[in-house]
Amino acid sequence: MVNVMGGKDSGVFKYFKVLILQGLIAARKHYERLLTIVEIMTLAGELQCSRSGAASVGALRNRFMIGVTESELQNYVESMVESNLCSLSTRLYDGFQYFTNGIL
Repeated sequence: MVNVMGGKDSGVFKYFKVLILQGLIAARKHYERLLTIVEIMTLAGELQCSRSGAASVGALRNRFMIGVTESELQNYVESMVESNLCSLSTRLYDGFQYFTNGIL
């Protein structure tokens, strides 16, 4: 995917990281509503990801990083993107996409 955007140093890839940050900031503005929806869905117990109930909701709450400044959030997004570029799961998924769909 990074190659499609022109590589790690391309303007498109940098813009991609900006969009990730903006998306997280936007989601944080509505985190209470989102958590309420997830809590309701957890009560039904039909989603595999919510089988652990309150622990699932707590884990989701932590992912919003509410007590973190936007500057710290930007650093987090940068490190998250960088670590995922080098991860085994990313390479395996890229290989899967290549072999099943011809996407490099």
